[in-house]
Amino acid sequence: MKIIKDCLTGIDGQTFDAARVYLAAGVIMFLLLAGYAVYKGQPWTPVEFGTGFGTLLAGAGAAIKLKEKTEPTAGGAS
Repeated sequence: MKIIKDCLTGIDGQTFDAARVYLAAGVIMFLLLAGYAVYKGQPWTPVEFGTGFGTLLAGAGAAIKLKEKTEPTAGGAS
């Protein structure tokens, strides 16, 4: 569980980061919905999947970068 907490918290390792939490939820939902669409027999193309997944990751990366200066510091002092 520590690795999951480390992925979802900011640099201080204690404060959960909304952008990272939403990214994790978005990635899980994206993959589940893509799998469900394939299960239901809907058309699936790797290019469209890759474009959508890449856009999701780029948007989340931009959000994390934009709020970088608002994160608590590793030492605990803001």
